[in-house]
Amino acid sequence: MNKQEQLMKFGTVLKSRRQSLNLSLRDVEKLSNVSAALITKLENGKMANFPKAITIKQLSDALKFKNELFLLADILFEQKELQTPEKSIEDELREILATKTSLNTKNINQVLYFISGLEKLQKIEML
Repeated sequence: MNKQEQLMKFGTVLKSRRQSLNLSLRDVEKLSNVSAALITKLENGKMANFPKAITIKQLSDALKFKNELFLLADILFEQKELQTPEKSIEDELREILATKTSLNTKNINQVLYFISGLEKLQKIEML
């Protein structure tokens, strides 16, 4: 299955769920904070790539999926080459917190600040 077919399959799942819940594009837009235009592009397979994890999370919550959208995206998405630069622990943690919790940006920054403080304490204790 090529990338376009994968994106079409992902979009079909989104559209089917939205319709089964009797939700309009505007309803999903309000529930997810994802624009109706982007939802339409996703549903019709008109995107060049899969959406970001945060977008999948927002749509997943709005359409009452559990982890199915993440699983589908992982199954369909072609593995990226290892040429991408490695993310810092802070960036990875920020992404995890943003996609797997209901924390907002301010709370995420507070959590990261707290964790960096713990790391500094550990380094001091090792001295």
